[in-house]
Amino acid sequence: MSKRLDMIQLSVVTNITAFDSLKPAWLALQEACLGTSIFLGWDWQRLWWKHYGHGRDLRILTARQNGNIVGILPLYLETYRKAGGLFAARKLRQVGVGGDTAPDDLGALFAPGYENETSAAMAEHLSKVLTDWDILDWTDLPPQSPLVPALQQHFSQSDIRATCEVTAPITFGVLPDSWESYRRSLSRNRRETMGRKRRKFESQPDAQVITVNTLDELDGAFDRLAELHRLRWTGRTEQPGFSSPEYRGFHRDVMRALLPQGRLRLMKLNMGGCTIAMLYCMRHRDTFCFFQSGFDPAYAEYSPGDVLLGYAVEHAIAEGCHVFDMLKGEHDYKRHFFQQDRRNVELRAFRPGLIDLAYRLKDAWSARASRRPELGESKPSPARGEASSATAEQRR
Repeated sequence: MSKRLDMIQLSVVTNITAFDSLKPAWLALQEACLGTSIFLGWDWQRLWWKHYGHGRDLRILTARQNGNIVGILPLYLETYRKAGGLFAARKLRQVGVGGDTAPDDLGALFAPGYENETSAAMAEHLSKVLTDWDILDWTDLPPQSPLVPALQQHFSQSDIRATCEVTAPITFGVLPDSWESYRRSLSRNRRETMGRKRRKFESQPDAQVITVNTLDELDGAFDRLAELHRLRWTGRTEQPGFSSPEYRGFHRDVMRALLPQGRLRLMKLNMGGCTIAMLYCMRHRDTFCFFQSGFDPAYAEYSPGDVLLGYAVEHAIAEGCHVFDMLKGEHDYKRHFFQQDRRNVELRAFRPGLIDLAYRLKDAWSARASRRPELGESKPSPARGEASSATAEQRR
């Protein structure tokens, strides 16, 4: 064990008061951390807990050296019940995951230079000290995170069974310095189609693209976004976004927090005095993140969603962003704008015991049920990320 690792002290935050006391250190670490995301930020994490934490138990892992916080890993425990409550397991999950909204990039916050030592200390703590979980179920970890190999190593030494899978692809694009350069990067057919749709929209009365910039506008804009999203997805998915009071309360609060910081990008496409499409985006450092959208199908002939997304790309380039991240959810329209993709990692682990045995039997039964007798081989099952990607955008 290195001297620096030996000096790292771990503690676990289990209540709201202690959670709130972390805010100054969290914000400082968030600013300094090289591999963070908007979903690991204080606003997303704390507000998610405000709206979705009921019935769950906090387990935020904090790492200190010489009294200074050098790592934060936000987690919680929940009881997962099956078979009418006869089967129950304690799941250790990431704050921000669960309920009916989902982030994309999670993990831990690390002070620069402390990533490896802190990951090793956290992995050891989760293996040997924080033992009140049966299943560890983590999603959307960056593949380069030192947490992943550290956990795999310590789990194997503790006879904890672990599986690691890559998620479905996430579409993104590296942005050029100008809108014209971006347009030239597209195929001729795509470029002409984009131009034709934009000209058709701009020829309509009172055609406008508006970005919400004040808190006074926010509530009305939020309500219209929720309405447009439901118009777009009702009948096409079982539970569109903005369906639950938790979802609406959480995202309204997130917008209220991000707008004064200059990190919210809430865009409207107006025509004839009516908002016909909206985009809910966020900026994190030099990345423009597309999170949610909606449009009125009554105006489908004007391709409002496609047109507004084109304006959003132009807007991101104009404000100097280097990356446009479409976030999770595999949809063809995303490939109309960008072709690059990335993948995150999902980690699942089981402590030895009856819960692990039950899951082993369940997996074995599922594998047997999916076997094709005529070929004598199993059907490939989709990765967990792929299974959920079809509804990721609708339910975010």
